Amino acid sequence: MTASDLAAYVAQKGARLLFAVRVGEAVEGTVAAPNTPAPPGVRFVYVRPADWYLTLAEGADTLDGPGEGPDADSWGWDLRKGLRLLLRSNPMVWSWLASPDVLHDPSGLGDDLRRLAHEGYSRRALGHALWGEARKSLTAFLDRGEAMTATKSLKAARCLLAVRWLERGGDLPPLALDALMDGLDLPDDVRAELHAVRQAPVARHPALFRWINDELDTAADRCAALPEGAPDPAAADALYRAHLLHNNGGPAAGAGPDRATETPTPAQGGEGAS
Repeated sequence: MTASDLAAYVAQKGARLLFAVRVGEAVEGTVAAPNTPAPPGVRFVYVRPADWYLTLAEGADTLDGPGEGPDADSWGWDLRKGLRLLLRSNPMVWSWLASPDVLHDPSGLGDDLRRLAHEGYSRRALGHALWGEARKSLTAFLDRGEAMTATKSLKAARCLLAVRWLERGGDLPPLALDALMDGLDLPDDVRAELHAVRQAPVARHPALFRWINDELDTAADRCAALPEGAPDPAAADALYRAHLLHNNGGPAAGAGPDRATETPTPAQGGEGAS
């Protein structure tokens, strides 16, 4: 699926495409050899004309994508829903923003959303979500044969490395396993096995398996010690207004939350999904 195809489809649905990324195991780099990664999914954010929001009855805030076959895994959120979830430090929102495979972002919305997240996301909430995902990766049923044991380990290791990234402070963690490995210290034997299981079939990975289990034993307590936080709701409101105005012929969006406050309009209300 191309960005122009997706933008045209979203326009047919009465909305404007703002941001789109590819996600999935191929983007994360968590597929063990000799398995073939599933086609990446597409996640996107869109905005509708202002009149669509000016009603007591709220419409659907999720839009299925146009894909069929390899492109079937595509869907997106209304900007208002995405911002509400960002204010709650939703882990899925961050996974979209952290994807290195950006398909569409003409107005710089992704950078604005990342700035909001970096400045205020609850590290504790994100850490607990990553810990839960790591545990699920080791127990989930994956119908691809015995070799998927290594892939489960890769998925768990990616999440646990992201927890370590959160503990060191600074920016929120990247999505891709390679980026996490490049930015963190790891025992040499664990690092070697992480590379090995992606390059050729490996029957056993004892150092990696031991490291994962050691991390899981302590991750819950370590996540509980991470700082709380929340993005700035005023900055999120300003960003929402800027893109909504631009969708109705107003000043251009994409200049960041600070500049967006120069063109305030009454905030729109409503309740988002979790």
